[in-house]
Amino acid sequence: MIELKHLNFSYEKNKPILKDVSLNLGEPGEDVVGIIGPNGSGKSTLFLNLVGMLKPTSGKIVVDGQPLKYHKKALNQLRQKIGIVFQNSDQQIFYSIVKDDIAFALHNLGLPEDEIKNRVDRVLEELDIVSLKNKPIQYLSGGQKKRIAIAGILVLRSEWLLLDEPTAGLDPDGTKRMISLIKQLIGRGQKIIISSHDMDFMYEVCDHFYILRDGQIVKSGRKQDVFLDDQLLESSKLTQPWLVRLHDKLHLPLYNTAAELFADQHLAAEIANLKKDKE
Repeated sequence: MIELKHLNFSYEKNKPILKDVSLNLGEPGEDVVGIIGPNGSGKSTLFLNLVGMLKPTSGKIVVDGQPLKYHKKALNQLRQKIGIVFQNSDQQIFYSIVKDDIAFALHNLGLPEDEIKNRVDRVLEELDIVSLKNKPIQYLSGGQKKRIAIAGILVLRSEWLLLDEPTAGLDPDGTKRMISLIKQLIGRGQKIIISSHDMDFMYEVCDHFYILRDGQIVKSGRKQDVFLDDQLLESSKLTQPWLVRLHDKLHLPLYNTAAELFADQHLAAEIANLKKDKE
């Protein structure tokens, strides 16, 4: 469980970025949490506070009942529990060859070479990137680099994975692969917190949401609670996912994914009947 208690943060005096943010992460049934909000709302700053890269101006972060401490040993332990993948993967890729970069953090921890090799090989298989093992990083696509960055966190076996704009710079196929990867990670018990501007992507992969606006949490809840509040979304400069718009405008059932929509045989039959009537 991660608890934020009346968290405030400012880069400059009297210019707050986060304002009295209180929330609990890790409640039962909330395996993938979405943090959504417009540019400048404080999403990335919140993530950097969660991993101890920034220290709150006031308030505190509590992880598994223990207040976060900011000395080197405590922060190293924290980053083995909560890992972050930045929007720009190049920010956390340090080596020129894939396997060496994935192993970087494990070498820093002083793990035995056999353990490092086993962990790297396992995560390469889990992410379906074994073929990239000996590839130079500079020749990888944006989507491949994101997978390498994620692999570099997963080898630490962190309980929590923070993904900041994971679909940024990805083409539709890359986004589809990212969705598949996140669902795979969920299936193995990984807890994930995601920040993104892509509302269709967020609607499909997340099961609980927080709307952050002007540094404050203005609403939280399941996807149905958050995305059916069209007025709040508009005032927060966010858009409804297309599946929610279909529900609102055409009075269709509220599907969780596009796959559910296209698999609905009853709906398909109704559409077929409408076509026949028009003919």
